[in-house]
Parts: sequence; C-alpha cells; structure tokens
Amino acid sequence: MNRRQAILALAAAPLMATAARSDIPEPFKVSLISGGQEGGVWQAGILVELEPEWKTYWRMPGDSGIPPQFDWAGSENCAAIEVGFPVPRRFNDAAGETIGYHNRVVFPVFVRPEKLDATASLQLDMFFAVCKDVCIPAKAKAGAALSASAANPLLDEWLKRLPRLAAAGTPPFVTAARFETRENKPALVVTLTGQAQDIFVESETSAYFGKPRFDGATGEVWLPIANLRDTAKLRGIPLKLTLSTGDSGIEQTLTIT
Repeated sequence: MNRRQAILALAAAPLMATAARSDIPEPFKVSLISGGQEGGVWQAGILVELEPEWKTYWRMPGDSGIPPQFDWAGSENCAAIEVGFPVPRRFNDAAGETIGYHNRVVFPVFVRPEKLDATASLQLDMFFAVCKDVCIPAKAKAGAALSASAANPLLDEWLKRLPRLAAAGTPPFVTAARFETRENKPALVVTLTGQAQDIFVESETSAYFGKPRFDGATGEVWLPIANLRDTAKLRGIPLKLTLSTGDSGIEQTLTIT
C-alpha cells in the first residue's frame, strides 16, 4: 500500500485518524480570508497554516499523497467559485517525491456572485492531507462573508505566486518537446527560452514526471517518467506544464504528436 492509499484508508475510518482525536492538537489551522473585488469578482483565500516541518499538497501531489478537495455547499450568492494554486515546491523524503507547500499557503479563491449588489458568503468543507514523519488525512470547515473590503496584503502576496498563463501570440517559454529514453527510462525533453527552477507536469494519464535535469549548455531539460513505460500513450495527450521561475511561474500546455 502506497502513502496515498494509506491516507485514503484512514479517511474511510476517521476514528483511527490522528488528526481526528480530540486529545491531540492538530498540526494545521484553516481559515478563509477576504480580499477586494475586481471586475465584478470577489477575491478571497483559503489560508492553511502548518506547524513547523509539516507540509500539505498541490493539486498534483507527486508520486504519493493526495490533492486537496474543496466543497462549497452552503455558500450564498455564489454563481461560480474557482480556486487557484500557487506555484509549489518539490519535497523528497523516505516515502518518495511529493509536491506541495510547507509552513503556510494561501489558495486564492475567485467568486463570481449571482447578484453584484449583494454580499456573498462562503462555506468551505475541505479535505486534504498533512505530512511530517507520517501523513494524516485532515478535514476543516471555515466560513467568511465577502464585502467591499480593502485589498488584503497576505492574499495579494499569494496572488502574485499564481502561475501566469502563456499568452497567445507571445513567444512560448517551452519551444520544443519530445519523448526519448534517458538512463534507460522514458523521459520528456523540453527546450526553454528562459530559466526555470523547477517544472511540474500534469496529464490525464498515470504518468508521473519526476524532478527535471537541466543542461545549461543546450537549454534542454529532461524529466524522467514513472508509472508509464510506453510514451506512445502520451502522444496526442495535452501536457500542462507549470514552470517555477522563483516566487511565481508560467503555465503552458503542449501536445506531442
């Protein structure tokens, strides 16, 4: 049983979960913070505060772990709710390679109200996982009323960490991509026009793209592929790349035929 399966098994039996025991302090705190309004869209954030050395996961958690899940049932005057994911970082421990956040993260939330002249309220029921030496499933509830409040500096800081979409008509950050074999493993090889600290790849397949290897001389980067031996199954499949460029990043989708 891998760590993701173990966490889901614990979630199915909450009385066994460490975080569910009332006599043990939870290593996390979840709250909703409110921001301003821009273009008829309310801005808010899910603030997850973690105890030292604890971490939680990105939407693609790595070769183990589970992504956070957000349930907004009970929210009022909300026609659409979208959650953004700031650029994450990569972790390595005894259980493998994971992708996420440590200490603190704010997931920006964008709310399009049904009625522009009325306040909106959010009710969040969140399921996620937190890890230190072991991983435990976690559940949290939070609520907030959204009004014409001033911009929130903490939310603004994390809004800047959202990857920006590669704009149409501008030179792409990734100019070429191919599959080949490197060190007896299938690999994705890409050519970049700039520098990136890390690259995270998502697809609709079981493939996991590991830590990138950079070749400064050629500008090429290759990522080993696990959980999928035949790269032919990736041809024609959109690959979403999130390239970390520091505190922010670039998101680009490409398809290799």
